[in-house]
Amino acid sequence: MANKFINAQFNLTTTNPVAVYTCPAETVAMIKSIQSYNSSSGTVSVTASITDNSASATYNFSKRTLGSGTSSDLLTGVKVFEENDILKITASHTSVVTGTVAILEQDRK
Repeated sequence: MANKFINAQFNLTTTNPVAVYTCPAETVAMIKSIQSYNSSSGTVSVTASITDNSASATYNFSKRTLGSGTSSDLLTGVKVFEENDILKITASHTSVVTGTVAILEQDRK
């Protein structure tokens, strides 16, 4: 079992959910941080969700309102993802929210 730290960057160019990370096959991942930044002159709502592959359902787990020029971590604790689970992030406005996700992957090989 190998551990690997990776990151995934995002730029939310739509108000639809954006798939930022998909947990690979035969892997468990721990999402350690989801830093998001609002570059606009107004407030923006940002929502994080997981699409649970085993349940074929999507669940919201965090929502933050970011003021102009501010950043926030969307997580308050570690989230565990199983293979083919998808991290999705949604913003209330287009092209103003960017960020990075810190991930620890552990393969089951």
